Amino acid sequence: MTQNREDSKAEQSSFVAQIKHNVKENKFTNVDPMQVQKVKDAESDRGLKQRYALWFIVILAVQLLIMNLVLVLVGMDKLHFEEWTLNLYMAGTLAEVFGVILVITKNLFPTKAE
Repeated sequence: MTQNREDSKAEQSSFVAQIKHNVKENKFTNVDPMQVQKVKDAESDRGLKQRYALWFIVILAVQLLIMNLVLVLVGMDKLHFEEWTLNLYMAGTLAEVFGVILVITKNLFPTKAE
């Protein structure tokens, strides 16, 4: 009886090894070339979105740091601007930051229409 179990286990492991080998050999034989291209396009698109998002975030961070530096220097009386000029600069910078964030969210990450 133990001989039958050992033969059965050896047969199963041989069968599993054969299936694994067949899967490896025939891995891409039935894949539609258009599907492969769509996957490559999606991967490329994702990488491009990640790079654009990173650069936009870096640019926005630098712009906000400069704006805060100007505000601190004006507060320390190192720079002198008229009040309306400083207000216009701060409001314009914040509007630009919010506008760029809106562009990022609308264009880089559109909602999928189904």
